[in-house]
Amino acid sequence: MRTALARYKWLVAVVVVVALVTALIVHVRSGDDCEGCLRAQGGSTIEAKIAVVGESGEPIKGAKVTLHGIAEAEGVLSTDDRGVATVPVLSGPAVAVIEADGHLTEPISIGWSDSGKEMSVRLFARTPNRFTMHSAGDVMFGRRYADPSQEKSGSRSGALIPADAAAAGAERVVAAVAPMFGATDFSTVNLETVLSDKPAEAAYPGKRFPLNSAPGTVAGLKALSVDLAVLANDHARDLLDAGIADTRHTLGAAGIAMVGAGATADEAAAPHTRELNGSPITVLAYTTVDGSFVNANFPTAKTRKPADLPEKDNWQYEARPWGFAEARIPTAPRRIGDAWEQFRAAEPRLAEDAVGRLWASMTQVYPETQDWVARRGHGGAARWEGTKSEEQIRAASNGVTVVQVHSGLEFQDAEAADTREVARKAIDAGADIVVAHHPNVLQGVEWYKGKLIAYSLGNFVFDQNFLSTFSSAFLRTVWEGDRLLEARLLPVEIVDYVPVPLTDRAAARVLTGVWERGLLTAESYRESVEVRTRAVRPDPDSVFAQIAIERHTGVIQQGDAAEREVKVALGPRETADLGDVVPVTALTKPGAVGGVDIGRDLFGWGHFEDESADNSVSEAAHWSINSNQEGAQPGPTPQGLRYLRMQSHGSDIVQTRTIARVSLPRHRLFEVRRGKPVGVDPVPSYSLTAMVRRATTAAPEVRFEVYHFDDSNPTEDPSTRAVASHVRPIDVPADGAWHRVVIDLTTAELDAGAVQGNTVMPYFRLGSGDGGRAAWVEIDDVRFIEWRAAEGMSGTLAPLTMVRNRADAATELPLFIREPR
Repeated sequence: MRTALARYKWLVAVVVVVALVTALIVHVRSGDDCEGCLRAQGGSTIEAKIAVVGESGEPIKGAKVTLHGIAEAEGVLSTDDRGVATVPVLSGPAVAVIEADGHLTEPISIGWSDSGKEMSVRLFARTPNRFTMHSAGDVMFGRRYADPSQEKSGSRSGALIPADAAAAGAERVVAAVAPMFGATDFSTVNLETVLSDKPAEAAYPGKRFPLNSAPGTVAGLKALSVDLAVLANDHARDLLDAGIADTRHTLGAAGIAMVGAGATADEAAAPHTRELNGSPITVLAYTTVDGSFVNANFPTAKTRKPADLPEKDNWQYEARPWGFAEARIPTAPRRIGDAWEQFRAAEPRLAEDAVGRLWASMTQVYPETQDWVARRGHGGAARWEGTKSEEQIRAASNGVTVVQVHSGLEFQDAEAADTREVARKAIDAGADIVVAHHPNVLQGVEWYKGKLIAYSLGNFVFDQNFLSTFSSAFLRTVWEGDRLLEARLLPVEIVDYVPVPLTDRAAARVLTGVWERGLLTAESYRESVEVRTRAVRPDPDSVFAQIAIERHTGVIQQGDAAEREVKVALGPRETADLGDVVPVTALTKPGAVGGVDIGRDLFGWGHFEDESADNSVSEAAHWSINSNQEGAQPGPTPQGLRYLRMQSHGSDIVQTRTIARVSLPRHRLFEVRRGKPVGVDPVPSYSLTAMVRRATTAAPEVRFEVYHFDDSNPTEDPSTRAVASHVRPIDVPADGAWHRVVIDLTTAELDAGAVQGNTVMPYFRLGSGDGGRAAWVEIDDVRFIEWRAAEGMSGTLAPLTMVRNRADAATELPLFIREPR
């Protein structure tokens, strides 16, 4: 196979600029604060032109192009007679916002693959009833943003949003993505936090992970140009009813509309309406996440108290005296789980006002009982109420009707059954589009009866530190009345808790992930406290969505994508990169050939390229760079413009790692056999692969720390248990050339008895050289590969990156590559 560099022809010309730097030169940039540091530097520059055209392809003269990036000239341009604007030389990716009289505003990204090209950008005419809408997922500005002591990675110090400068901090956090997100007529986010200055003691008793952001952080929403904050979620009531009042007051004072939570059920369910360019729009919002699942898992008298129970959880096993005569519940000492069972049995028998009195009575004794929605005499989020909610949608529908749904199971690739049911019923009731959130990760999109459903837009501004929660996107839709003209996803990555627009391969990785998840004929479900995924039959009223990547964004199409077959020849025991065969914009499934494994990269950020439009030359995204002796450096590599360098002086030990653990799913799909869930995809194995070159004195190694992470019980804090540790040498010739290393991990090496490792943290480590002399190692194209047998994956489309032959004889593997037309 050809080298991966051959595939990126757009990089070859750029690499020539830096090729004068020899392979063994130490790239160092000095600074007043850190003599001899290895710091982020640009590899080369981007030079591009933008051709602005109308819907019929006619050039638009005098269009305004506002540039946000690292440029050598001013950032406001104007198109010439041919409709072309020449972009100043860029040191990295940038965002541009294009405006023209009589046209809808269009945001775009400019990346490395645009260098030397003329990008064509089509603007929609602003005719009557036409408008654009941006929809994003979960937003908050508290916790780790304000309190860096909660940050475990050690990747930064100091609060991103300090208490004495909350507004300025929130504005800085969103600065990179704000120009692109704000380039629209109407925008919404799911505000997954209370906005209040009340102390921590005001939080809902017993609530896991209450989210509160300082009122001043509403400036972040203003900087994003948010028009409507969606409050129908499981964190709107994190400071009880007083918190809802504070949030509504803060948003109102900032001129931001809100929907989905209130002091009463009617206020919470009230739709938001407005007119955009002569077209009415209606937004309703609901949640299915109401707290009942937590209550159902509280211990009852039958539950044995764990011997190692943390002291802070002792209250769950206290027997507190409570009763309520009106509901014929006798007063007696009860644990909170028993009290909940009594409440649930009595609630259906009582009138609404009596239910309110019952709830008030119980929560006086058990204030930790969870209810996050507006009912039972208190405020909260708008709860999906089945037929009642469908009737509300029918009654409110006017113009474009948008329904926002907070539902599903966290961190799952496949949407949950209840999310799918609610989304489809909302469309049946009159919704023109459904936008969903809650899983904290991106999920798929689909067309149902010609209407678009986005099942989870993931996090947008959030402080979670799981690798899967960093990838994000916001949805841009263009409307003419209630007719959807275009829908596209604009990819974003949360890097060190800051959302940044993406370009090139980083953008493609996010978008193909959404496409893959949208093609799943599967749903996530909960059995007891375990969450799994099972196959479902396709709905005849649904059509798979295809994601066509255009200008670093994903156009959401209906209908089948084109599929072509290629064959990969493999020598005995050969491991091969698919980079020259499979485009980064495609999904692939293998033929059912025995003895061959197909591999996907579970990490995705081992290339060290600057592919984020964040107004700076980015450091190595999602890597923990904590010393002056490690950093991303410019120079020609087998696959791009930059690599990671580690250098040790004397007795120094230098190590770096991924910023978060890599998840290791044993199975992605289950079915029940003889009453037990059984994985239906092949058992995986894993490899870390990388391109490496080293000095003669260097002896680098990789360490794998394997953990079991458990967040299944909603009444307990998540637990992390160390399972295994493995150290492997990196043995490559010290010849100044790049070499591919493959370091294998079997499934057995991830377990300790009955405890299964389900996450791994890989470390690269460099000790002192021979005799304590200086040493260095350079690393690029790091992948953590999940291998599964091709013969068991022939029906699965995925972003595959590698293939290996386990046999001693040569073989051939057919690959079926799907690309949107």
